[in-house]
Amino acid sequence: MAKVRVRQKNQITIPLRIAEEANIKPDDMLEIRYANVVIALMPHGRKERKRSVMDYAGIARGTWGKTIAEIEEELKRDRESWER
Repeated sequence: MAKVRVRQKNQITIPLRIAEEANIKPDDMLEIRYANVVIALMPHGRKERKRSVMDYAGIARGTWGKTIAEIEEELKRDRESWER
């Protein structure tokens, strides 16, 4: 995570790598929002992308193991830990 310093007049500099990734150029207008202790900058006029449920497909891959045997062993351990 990049860190930036807030200057005298509440100005910040967006790190070059982040500006390039976000396609932010000099003189672009940005919208700023603050919610739940998060400050978000978004180029003005860009539509927020609605995320599809399929964007989350596979995010837990490898959580319980990489092979079927590892996954089954982990499930077995979990089931054995349940109080009956």
